[in-house]
Amino acid sequence: MKRLSGYLAALLSVFLLFQTCMAENLTFENFTYTILADGNIEIVRYTGDEEYLIIPEQIEDRPVISIGVSAFSHNEQLKQVRVPETVTALGNYAFAECTNIQAVLLPESLVTLGDLVFQGDVKLESITLPKRIAAIGINPFDRCDLLSEITFSDNNPYYSSDDGILFDRRNTKLIAYPSGKTGSEYTIPEWITEIDYAAFSENKYLKEITLSDALMTINGNPFCGCLGLTDIHVSIFNRIFEMHSGALYNTHERELIAYLWGTDTESFTVQSGITSIGQEAFYKHPELKEIKLPGTLTKVGDAAFAECGLTSIKLPEGVISLGNNTFIGSTDLKKVILPSSLTWIGRYAFSECTALESISLPKALDSIGEGAFYHCTSLKELKLPENLRSIGEFAFLECSSLTSVEFPDHLYSIGRGAFYGIENLTAIVSPGSLAEKWAIQSDVKYTLKNVTYLNDQFI
Repeated sequence: MKRLSGYLAALLSVFLLFQTCMAENLTFENFTYTILADGNIEIVRYTGDEEYLIIPEQIEDRPVISIGVSAFSHNEQLKQVRVPETVTALGNYAFAECTNIQAVLLPESLVTLGDLVFQGDVKLESITLPKRIAAIGINPFDRCDLLSEITFSDNNPYYSSDDGILFDRRNTKLIAYPSGKTGSEYTIPEWITEIDYAAFSENKYLKEITLSDALMTINGNPFCGCLGLTDIHVSIFNRIFEMHSGALYNTHERELIAYLWGTDTESFTVQSGITSIGQEAFYKHPELKEIKLPGTLTKVGDAAFAECGLTSIKLPEGVISLGNNTFIGSTDLKKVILPSSLTWIGRYAFSECTALESISLPKALDSIGEGAFYHCTSLKELKLPENLRSIGEFAFLECSSLTSVEFPDHLYSIGRGAFYGIENLTAIVSPGSLAEKWAIQSDVKYTLKNVTYLNDQFI
């Protein structure tokens, strides 16, 4: 998932803690930094509590040229930040979830603005982008509730701002419609052929959007969190998209793109013939208790049902994989029926599904992704299928109710921290297997399966 939900943000903080403990980083005052290959400095973490911060231009006589991924994220003290003129890049989520930040002064030296850099900075009121900026990632201003316009310090050869809305200079892609921009209706300009990920995210004022006739591409669900959005108008001249029963579809791709927030039903049936549920299509719909999926479905996108009110769901035969963050934060989800065709479960797919007590994993399953079942605190017993080959890092982190896990004989990879934070776990393993070696090394209680004893020796 491209957006960083509250649940994923918490999980990322745990992972960053592990990474920070292992990384060979250096410190200067409240800054953790690393020396890049060219000898310059990247700040990777800030732990101070200043409200008004000037980031240093140099550390140990080396210029600071980069602010790393999530370097200042989740800092609740910061109110104003000045980024020095030496910095050319802000990494993904660099200042995300800084909930009290009101102003960020960006340098004219800045060239690259990563994905979701200021995501969730709910008090950020204004931003001016430098004229040299040449690369902007996924909506850097996602969920900036008070931000009503995006402007540039001077003409920029790559990007433009029209009525406070951010476009690329070719005027073919809409990148960011500010979350705090008022107005209940918006018509996408006729020259726009593409809407980027999270472009309209969390705007609570919009009620109606009219798509341009020329529009060909919608990336993910760009309307996440548009709580007042009740309708998307599609011209008869646009042959790609259509609205049906409160959902936007791509008819060419046979994909459900977005289920609108203006609808208020507990049950929804996806159109027959649809083969794909798009990224974040049903994201943050606590009112939805039931979604009926067609038998034609083969693909489920990242975060498709994240933070939904689903209590149960059945995935049809033919679905081979679950995208990353598929059900993350769906805290009412108690029952999931997985198809026998499923071979891969993506990263964080069931993270924070705290009501999930049991799950039957299909025989064909080959891989469980990083953090896939993180903090599924009601999960009690688990049998891993014999075809399973790899378990990702932190896959069952903090599944505190797990008492037993039966491991397959031919497992070849158990990721770091996969079962960390489970006090009463008993591993059921075969003698000589990787799982037995892992249990011994991890000091996890285990019992042997499929063992025949003869004269007090197992054979």
